[in-house]
Amino acid sequence: MNLYLESNLANHRHGRFFISQLNAQPADELPANGLLLMHGQQFQERSNTEQATWWQWACQPGCALLLIPPFKSGEVFERLDWQIANREDMASSNDGVIPTTTSSEVTLSIAGKDGDFDLSFGHQWTDYSVNTRFIKQHNGTGVFAITTLPLWSISLLDHADDTIAWLEGLLELAGSASEDGLKASTSTDVTLEPTDYTLLLCMQAWGINTAYQLSTDLAQGSLSLFSIPESNIIEGIARLKVLGLIDDAGLTDTGVIVLKESPYEAYLERLKEEAPL
Repeated sequence: MNLYLESNLANHRHGRFFISQLNAQPADELPANGLLLMHGQQFQERSNTEQATWWQWACQPGCALLLIPPFKSGEVFERLDWQIANREDMASSNDGVIPTTTSSEVTLSIAGKDGDFDLSFGHQWTDYSVNTRFIKQHNGTGVFAITTLPLWSISLLDHADDTIAWLEGLLELAGSASEDGLKASTSTDVTLEPTDYTLLLCMQAWGINTAYQLSTDLAQGSLSLFSIPESNIIEGIARLKVLGLIDDAGLTDTGVIVLKESPYEAYLERLKEEAPL
């Protein structure tokens, strides 16, 4: 199994447990595919743009993002109805080694109906509340998931194989990363939303590279050509990053090629002349 740790988790004592027990690998960048673990609180505290980037990555076949404790109480992600709250009683499970072994250590609960859970992996407690929930938008997408199970617990020291099997259950739901899917992140033959080309055009013309700056410049500019809601800008930038068309410096070489081969490139010089002040 390709098991990766978000950089902050990799440097945490929880991450060291996963590295030593499960042969997990630190990931400074989003991997091509596999299962990526991340502290839920880290995800909750990130910007909308960063959250959207991880969401877009987890939408790709063969990719699964799993948020693990600790979490902050409240909303997990604005697109889902998942809410984290403190448990008022002790959890119990009769389904599977992982939930049964860690049940006494679980202090959080998940509320919300979005997505699904898998009874065969013990995602549901005996009181019918759930400890793990995942969302898979359709058969061809990856998985975005959360769990309240402390998978880093020392109580699992003797259950490495069971832990791997539990994690593999989530990754299997994400399907396989096809060769076509992998090529999509580096090829100029990509499917983008119409507004994505607009974002590429504005970023290239005005020399900007963040959702906040782009949203501000579009709002302050005198142009009537474009009117893009902030939410679409955030989603678009996340999608462009996942596809490798932009990075923190602006358009990548691939992004420049994609823009040049699109009909939108004809507006580039005009936009340069009408750059926001």
